[in-house]
Parts: sequence; C-alpha cells; structure tokens
Amino acid sequence: MKSQRHIQKLITQLSQSSIEDYNSVLNDFDFGLIDFTDFESWSSTHYTRNCMYRDSNFELLLLCWNPNQGTAIHGHDGEDCWVYLLQGEIEEVYYAYDDSRVLRQVSSQKYVANELSFMNDRLGFHKLKNVCKGKSLSLHLYAKPIDNCVCFDERSQVFINRELNYDTYKQLMLKD
Repeated sequence: MKSQRHIQKLITQLSQSSIEDYNSVLNDFDFGLIDFTDFESWSSTHYTRNCMYRDSNFELLLLCWNPNQGTAIHGHDGEDCWVYLLQGEIEEVYYAYDDSRVLRQVSSQKYVANELSFMNDRLGFHKLKNVCKGKSLSLHLYAKPIDNCVCFDERSQVFINRELNYDTYKQLMLKD
C-alpha cells in the first residue's frame, strides 16, 4: 500500500546519512511505496517546484512536469543536486564554457523512471526538460538547500542571478 509515511523513512535515512551516501540511499529506496499525490501541483505554463522537506543540510523537492516543460540552463550555487525520475522521461542537457569562454552544449542524457542523475557546478551547467508525451515527476535532493542560482538568459546570452521559490511548501517533520 502506498503511503506518505514512507517519505518520512526517506527523510530519516537522508538525515542520518552523510552526503557521500545520498546516491546509494536514493538508488536503494523503494519509491513505489510512496503516494506523492498530496505533494503534486501542476501548471499549464511551467514545471512546478514543490518542497516536501527542508533543513540546513538538505531539501527534498517534487517537480511536476507537463509535456515540453523545462528549465533554463542553470547552476546550483555550489551545492550538489540529485534528480531521481519517478515517472515519465526527462532529458538533461549539459553545458560548459569552451576555451573562448563561450557556453557550449557538451552532451545530453535521457532518463526514464527509476533512474538517478547527479549534478553540481564543478561539472558545469545543465537544463532539464520533460520529453515524454505525458506528465513526468522527479524528486530533487539538494545538499544544502539552494535559495539562488545562476540562470542563462537566452536573450542577453549571459547568466543572471535568480532567486528560487516553491510553488507549494508542505514541510514534513523529521521523525526519530
């Protein structure tokens, strides 16, 4: 039976783990036990960022993507980012500056349900997009929480600092 109490188990595991263990925690966790319905919010104009948990060490967000919705090219304010795809198909495109200081696409990768991606600023920049015909759901773990990041402005062709916000905020409490 799917339940929100399993989210508490995930949060407890993450809070008791070091950042070096987050990859294995996410890969080993059975997300099929979790009912995410209460955390989902959908928009016809943009993907949504829905905060499920936040403390000084990490934040856990559920992103809801309608077809063709995507992010701008962005960084992570020096923090680490894991993306676990719960449903659908997401394309991640990676960027870096070349020797002439021009931002170039380096590679891309498609992810399907139950696959995990990792990104941080040392690896460059990236953007994500829902590339399936239906909805996609992804779980994002940021260590530490990210309040601002740089986003690439297509018109001016430069990065600008952007304050991040949540579409919904339903803070779960950490249970011992």
